[in-house]
Amino acid sequence: MGKKTWARGLPARAFGGGVERMRISYYPADRRVELEGRDDILGVVGYGVTTAWQGRAPYVATALVPTGPPVYEVIAGGPAVSALRDGVRYAYDDEWLFAAVTLGAGESIASVAAEAYGSILRVAEDEGYGYLIRAWQYFPDIHAADEGLERYRQFNRGRHQALEGYLARGGLRPAATCIGTRAGDLTLHVLARRTPGIAIENPRQVCAYRYPDTYGPRPPDFVRAMKVAGGPREWLWISGTAAIVGHESQAPGDLEAQARETFTNLDAVVACAGLGAQPRVLAAKVYVRGQGAVLPPWPGSWRSAPTLILRGDICRAELALEIEAVVVGGPQNEAQ
Repeated sequence: MGKKTWARGLPARAFGGGVERMRISYYPADRRVELEGRDDILGVVGYGVTTAWQGRAPYVATALVPTGPPVYEVIAGGPAVSALRDGVRYAYDDEWLFAAVTLGAGESIASVAAEAYGSILRVAEDEGYGYLIRAWQYFPDIHAADEGLERYRQFNRGRHQALEGYLARGGLRPAATCIGTRAGDLTLHVLARRTPGIAIENPRQVCAYRYPDTYGPRPPDFVRAMKVAGGPREWLWISGTAAIVGHESQAPGDLEAQARETFTNLDAVVACAGLGAQPRVLAAKVYVRGQGAVLPPWPGSWRSAPTLILRGDICRAELALEIEAVVVGGPQNEAQ
């Protein structure tokens, strides 16, 4: 097996342009001052970074640690307006809104999840960005017991409580990633738009929000991917994806077999999205459980994707690997 590098595409590599200005970049932490001076950044997410952020853009200090040096993930768009409201840090341009909240995770995680999603939804809808496209949530002790139930399952209860009214108002479940950390708070950051995306599901898997109650009193409220049109191109935001077929985990304890199954699922989602003959992987993040894991070689077009590898606990204890990605279809665009 070959070893996947911790962050392919560093120093920064960005993608976007044209009508759709969204750009996704991974920057080494020593580029902080440069980033703090920019006015086109919607949001910044830090992994393994300990230096205080001084920029105008919303910043998410996660407790996730990369397998290499500290890194910033930067989501940029057009000239952005930044604001703070009721504990939610957010920024928006004419197409996208990025919003983030950090809450203490020591109490009932269901209540914390409901508060986090409720706060962000109020801001997004009030600002006119009423459709969630992508959500990332990280919190500690994801498998620990919380009022007699695993914390991940309690989280799903709180998320469902917050999203119930939003869905009734015509909102759509976002693509999402939920990863456990070893310490820290709950962080939730999202991307929302003024217009809805298109939910994409995987025919190899049961829709997550239709899982049987063996996975908890409330199923996880997310879709496998969200597709968004941007000028002549289509963007596909793929949720955290693991070795699950139907609703059952595959190959417990076998990282290589789980990786193969995960890429089969990723390819199935991309195929269902109808992005054309040559979709391109713009960025990927890998979450891997434990220290010292060596990832197998990546297949096909995934090999060249700018990739960030992070240590974290997958939402199911028997799974060792989860991969998310952004894939684009349409006319070729050069990296900026």
